[in-house]
Amino acid sequence: MHRLDNGKPIRDAMSHAGLSIERLAEKTKEVDPAGYGISRSAVGHMVSTGPSGRGEFERRSADLVAKALGRPVTDLFGPTPT
Repeated sequence: MHRLDNGKPIRDAMSHAGLSIERLAEKTKEVDPAGYGISRSAVGHMVSTGPSGRGEFERRSADLVAKALGRPVTDLFGPTPT
């Protein structure tokens, strides 16, 4: 899945929820049925606007972040551009 607007919707949702990168990573573990969640590093790649930012993520990661933020995944991520 492709993060929308260079990760701005994710950053905005984190800010609204009062979550840091570390806390969002923890929350993904809480909402993951397997209990693994995603790493702080992966969350950092989702929200970074600099060279460490990435555009593409696995569907599972996108779903966990959206669920942890209480947002529809389509508010934060879109299909991978072709």
